[in-house]
Amino acid sequence: MNTIPSFSKKIFFIVWGICFSFSIASGQSTYTEYFMRSSFTKMYLNPAKRPERGFIGIPGLTNIQVGYKTNTFGLDNFLFPGLGENGKSAWFMNENVSYDRFMQGISEQNYLNLDFAYTPVGFGFYIKDLYLTFDAGLKFNADLNIPGDFFKFLKKGIPLGEDGEGETYDFSDIGIGEDVYAETGIGASYPFLDKTLVLGAKVKLLWGMTSAQLNIDRMIFNAGKHSWTLSTLASAHIVGIPASYDDENKFDGLNSDDLSIGVNGFGVGFDLGATFTPKNTGLTFSAALTDIGSIEWDDRYVTYLATDPNDIVITGNHSISGDDIANSLSDIVDNLADDFAEAFALKEDPDAVRNKTTTELTTQLNVGLEYALLNNKMNVGVLSATHFNPMKTVTEFTFAGAYRPSGGVELGLSYSFMHSQFKTFGMALHLGPLYIAGDYIVPHFNSNFIPTTMRAFNIQFGFVVPI
Repeated sequence: MNTIPSFSKKIFFIVWGICFSFSIASGQSTYTEYFMRSSFTKMYLNPAKRPERGFIGIPGLTNIQVGYKTNTFGLDNFLFPGLGENGKSAWFMNENVSYDRFMQGISEQNYLNLDFAYTPVGFGFYIKDLYLTFDAGLKFNADLNIPGDFFKFLKKGIPLGEDGEGETYDFSDIGIGEDVYAETGIGASYPFLDKTLVLGAKVKLLWGMTSAQLNIDRMIFNAGKHSWTLSTLASAHIVGIPASYDDENKFDGLNSDDLSIGVNGFGVGFDLGATFTPKNTGLTFSAALTDIGSIEWDDRYVTYLATDPNDIVITGNHSISGDDIANSLSDIVDNLADDFAEAFALKEDPDAVRNKTTTELTTQLNVGLEYALLNNKMNVGVLSATHFNPMKTVTEFTFAGAYRPSGGVELGLSYSFMHSQFKTFGMALHLGPLYIAGDYIVPHFNSNFIPTTMRAFNIQFGFVVPI
């Protein structure tokens, strides 16, 4: 049996989850595409937003998208120009970077979302006024959330007053989640009320492949003058990768010889949308809810883990032998490591096995308003997109415009903002069968050409043949 070694049961899971989160996440379509008449990917944001013509995707290259979003994890929050040696930039732990200045860029909840979507097959066509679509692909979803007290601890450390009470840090609500699943979707849209109202819907069959979730519901660390107290309560599940345990039933690694590669869960999702275009106005109102649904995982392939809800008290009552100081210090370090490992120890949770493990999709609400001018050669509009993420609900706004000088060429430009620190430009280009787009592709660069203020990035491209 080949097991992945664990240096700390909880630390292993955090690192493992972060590594996954940098390679897998959810994806639909760039917002810049939403107002482009020749775009077919806008139907991922609203199934009633149909293109003027049908399409056939080039097999294997129909649609590829990758991106990420965050509110905190930008270099400008951790790297401070001019405060280092000889006027160089300083890392946030540098003594020249004050605690207050560092914490100005840290939120109460600090999230990171990454996404990748691959659609190798897709096509759509009209049957009179009815528009039908089909696509199949793979999606990866990942989210990370870290509370602000974690960064407070990194910067402030353990200040001890004369009363010996020290400092209390609340690391609760750390969350790491990822899901990998295949998706097969069939959509339809049809006009009503003399073609001023278009209603659209899409049903998606979800074939779950793997899932991992770590939830730290409670982690409170009190660093006193004479003792430390660590209170933890956490749970986790893993789908498709069995765990191994030591003699005390503590998590000891992942068994890479017994991977369950294939369909380990099944679910159904829905997209619902509508557009309304009052006659002789040039205006179009649109609204949609996407990714309504969930995946239920097969318990045969799920590993459930949890910590014991106990408080661990770490005292300084260790003696050092003058004859063998090196070994005495080594014993103290080992004892401290054992104490922390006990607080972080994940064990098999037999009670959870009786419960169904369900992963909810990240539902999104999209509301748009657009105006057509220059005989429909140009569109301008605004789109509000709200992600109901299990870690944090986020709303962003995108102002966009599109211009089509000819049937095979269309150019889109956009400006998005999500919060006070995140504002960026995007663009899209349709050139015959090729399209490429991005919402967050013009970040700010420092003098070393490093994108210090980047809070998001995405790119989407593919090849489709209009029919």
